[in-house]
Amino acid sequence: MTKEEYIEEIIHLSSQLCQKPDDYTKEKVKVHNKAARKLTALENTLDNDLEMAGEVYAELLDNEDTYIKQRSAAACLHLNLHIKKSVKILEYLRKHGERWETMGAERQLKIWRGEIGPNDPG
Repeated sequence: MTKEEYIEEIIHLSSQLCQKPDDYTKEKVKVHNKAARKLTALENTLDNDLEMAGEVYAELLDNEDTYIKQRSAAACLHLNLHIKKSVKILEYLRKHGERWETMGAERQLKIWRGEIGPNDPG
């Protein structure tokens, strides 16, 4: 895949994910689960190509959708890419985001700082 194809697919799949409490209807959850599996597989592929991941996430960190920014920042911290920008985005969302963004950003920063494990509760 090209950088542009990765970006387009990540944006497309992200738009299908449940992002707010009202999104969690039976029908939307089915779509969410299918998209989440595809998105996770795509991100796992990127994990194995750091050069491509760096290029893809550099653009996604500037996306207007805060969910995409947050997810990209978390991926960058996991891969040790674009650390300063990723921390800045997550810190901003932690302080100024909506409730769900705040919780997710706080969790990702705690994982990155080694305060909790990725499978630990908040």
